[in-house]
Amino acid sequence: MTYRLYIVATILLTAGAGRAQTPSVQLPDDLRALVQQANTNYPSLKQQQQLIQAGDLRADIARTALRPNVNGTASYQYLTPVAKATLPVDGVNRTIQFQPNHNVNASLGVGQTIYDWGRTNAAVQQAADNVQVLRRGLEITQQTLAYQVAAAYYGVGFLQRSLSVQDSVIQTAGANVRLLTTRLQNGDALEYDVLTQQVRVKTAQNRKIEIQNQLERQLAFLTYLTGNPNPDVSRAMSQFNLEASGGRVTTQPFLMADGPNPLASNKDVQLAQDRVRQAETDILVSDLSGRPNLSFSGSAGYRNGYLPEINTPRFNIAAGVSLTVPIYAGKRYQLQNQAAQLNLNASRYAVENANAQVRQTIAQLNADIRSNQSRLTNLETQVLQAQKALQIANARLRNGVITNVELQSAETGVEEAELGRLNFQYQLMLNQLELKRLLGEPLL
Repeated sequence: MTYRLYIVATILLTAGAGRAQTPSVQLPDDLRALVQQANTNYPSLKQQQQLIQAGDLRADIARTALRPNVNGTASYQYLTPVAKATLPVDGVNRTIQFQPNHNVNASLGVGQTIYDWGRTNAAVQQAADNVQVLRRGLEITQQTLAYQVAAAYYGVGFLQRSLSVQDSVIQTAGANVRLLTTRLQNGDALEYDVLTQQVRVKTAQNRKIEIQNQLERQLAFLTYLTGNPNPDVSRAMSQFNLEASGGRVTTQPFLMADGPNPLASNKDVQLAQDRVRQAETDILVSDLSGRPNLSFSGSAGYRNGYLPEINTPRFNIAAGVSLTVPIYAGKRYQLQNQAAQLNLNASRYAVENANAQVRQTIAQLNADIRSNQSRLTNLETQVLQAQKALQIANARLRNGVITNVELQSAETGVEEAELGRLNFQYQLMLNQLELKRLLGEPLL
C-alpha cells in the first residue's frame, strides 16, 4: 500500500531581488465550499459585523457635532405673588402688574457650532480608527476560521486514509488467522500461534474504533465551524492519495529576505499597526480637548409678559454668538495627553513584539518542515523495506518455515511504517497551512 502527500500548493522561496513569494492556492471544490459556508454561518463573524456597523454609526454621530440642531420648546408656569405697583395714570390711581400669573412660552431654537479648532474632525478620525481595528479583527477571525476549516478538512482526510490502512492490517491479520487455523487442524501449527494472530486482529479493530471516533469528532468540529450538519468531505481522503499527485511535491521552508518586510501582510502585525494609528489619533483628540469653542444660537417664538398687555403672547426673537475658552481644569488635559502618549509607546512596542513573535514562529515552523521532510523521506524507504519483508514472511508462512513471532514482527513493521508516513504527510500539510497563515495569505 503506497501513499504520497498531495499538497494543495507549494511554498517556495524565489531567490532574486531579495523577495520571497508564494504561489496561489488551488483548493478542492468541497473545501472551498466549506470555507464559504463558515464565512456565512459562523456566529462570531456575524457578531463582529454588527460591531463594525455600530462603529460606522459612531463615526456618523461624531460628524453631527458640526451640523445645526433645532429644538422646539413650550412651557407654562403659574406664579403668585407677582410684582405690582399703584401709579397715577391720567390723574387716576391704577394698579399695574409687571408679570402675569400665567406665563406661557413657545419657541423654536437653533444652535450651530461655528468653529471648534478641529475637535470634531479628530473625533471622526478616532471613530474611523476604531472601526478599522474592528475590521482588522474581523479579517483575523475570517482568516483563522478559514484555516481551521482547512485543517479540520485535511484532518478528516488523514483519518479516513488511516482507516484504510487499518482495514488493510485487519484484512491481512484475518487472512493469517484463517491460514493458521487450517494448519492447526492439519497439525502444522500451534494453538498459541492462532490465538496470537486473533489478539492482533482484535487490537487492530480497537485501533480502528479509536480512529473512527476521532473522525466523528473532527466531522462534528467541521459542523460547528460551517453550520452544515453534513459537511461535504468527499475529496478529503484523495488529498493523501499517492497516485493523484503524479510526483513528489514538498513544502519548502520560508527564508527571511532583505528588502520589504515579508511579514507586512501578517494580520496580527497589521492589527498592531492599526492600534498605533489609533493611539496617535487619541493623542490628537487629547491635544484638542482644551481648545475653545465658537458657536451660534438663536430662537424665535411667542411668549407673554410684555407691558402693557402682559397676558397677550407676542412674537419675539433672540440670536447671539458665544465663545467658550477653557482656562483651568486641574491639569486634566495634560494628564490625558500623558496617558495617550504612554498608550502610543505601548502600541509601538506591540508592533515590534508582533513582528518578533511571527519571525520566531516561522523559524520554529521551518525547523518542523525540515524535520518532517527528512523523516518522511526515511519512512518512504522504510515502507518499501517493510512491505518487502512482509511479502517474504507471507511466502515463508505458506511454506511453513516461519515462526509466528517473525510474522507478527513483519506485519507490525508495515503497519507502523504506513501510519508513520501518513502522519508526517499530514504534519507537512498542517505546516504549509500555518506558514501561509503567518504570511497573511488568504485561503480563498
